[in-house]
Amino acid sequence: MLKRDHQLVLPTQARAPGFRVELRGTTFRLIATGAWTVAEAVRLDTALKRLRVPIPPTPDFTGEMDIAGIAEIDTAGAWLLQRTANAWQASGLRTHYAGATEAFRVLIEEVQRRGNIERPKLEKPNPLTQFGEDMTKTVTSVWRDAVQLTAFLGEVTAALGRMIRQPWRFRRTSFVHHLDHAGFRAVPIIALICFLIGAVVMQQGVVQLKPFGAEPFAVNMVAILALREVGILLTAIMVAGRSGSAFTAEIGSMKMREEIDAMRTLGIDPMDTLVLPRVLALVVALPLLTFIGDIMGLAGGGLMAFVVLGLDTTNYLDKLHEAVDYLHFMAGMIKAPFAAVIIALVGCLEGLKVEGSAESLGKHVTSAVVKAIFLVIILDAVFAMFLSGIGV
Repeated sequence: MLKRDHQLVLPTQARAPGFRVELRGTTFRLIATGAWTVAEAVRLDTALKRLRVPIPPTPDFTGEMDIAGIAEIDTAGAWLLQRTANAWQASGLRTHYAGATEAFRVLIEEVQRRGNIERPKLEKPNPLTQFGEDMTKTVTSVWRDAVQLTAFLGEVTAALGRMIRQPWRFRRTSFVHHLDHAGFRAVPIIALICFLIGAVVMQQGVVQLKPFGAEPFAVNMVAILALREVGILLTAIMVAGRSGSAFTAEIGSMKMREEIDAMRTLGIDPMDTLVLPRVLALVVALPLLTFIGDIMGLAGGGLMAFVVLGLDTTNYLDKLHEAVDYLHFMAGMIKAPFAAVIIALVGCLEGLKVEGSAESLGKHVTSAVVKAIFLVIILDAVFAMFLSGIGV
């Protein structure tokens, strides 16, 4: 903010912002007084917008901005004056400033120069070019994530090797804690979801097979789907959304508070303390949860079979025994440890990538859930094709 005279104390009335206009001969003058600062900008702006040149400008008429009476001025005030001068110029009235001190003149000229700079035009990108750039970014991001996840898997494997050689590194309390949170406490929601899905699959199977008179084969469909696909897939997705996000949030919060850096300073390896117990707990918990999911899926199918087919428990179990064997059960269970490793690795890795803001934490929690679910579905598809190819 510039002042005309730092030693001069102006009375309150003289410092009140304002202006008046007058016509002297062929000169239309705007006489500004008081403080033209950002604090008064709204009032001045409203008054200036109501100002109109009272006569049609001709070549003989000129405009003059008399700022000799201004006590203080800042960029906002200079911009208001310059905007008014530009409006007069656009209406054909040649305008100049009068009564400006050196400091005022420099500020007004700078505002004028900045205001006349031509702003760059935003070019609308070519749709094909934009699509190519987006695809390139996506492929690069996928490749980067794959490399980071592979490297992180190597670090976890090395930590597991150290733990096997030095069993005292194993954090039993942490392992039991995460086994409780990721496993035992997840039983109700997983059991409910699998039970409902088993019932829905049985009901829809009966509806679709009824025109062919093959309703009893809905039991075969439910049994095979529950054991091979639905049990493991639903359980893994629920665990990814529940436990995977929790891993990211817990580790990410520690990263935000610089607790992980403090652990390294104290000689505590975060891989042994934070990552490995979570990975091992999930590797143990997910197969058990998958088994519960399989049983509840079959139970939901059995309930619906009793409702729509009239099968009692004994007949339903007999049909299950005829439809499936041990290989169907193992085809689903064998996927569980691999899915657990993927969910735990993604959750922990995203937590370690959190930076120092809540926005970063939220972004990585979301990313962990999406990536884990995506990789679990890819894993399930690969195993399904492989096991079908070898006849299992």
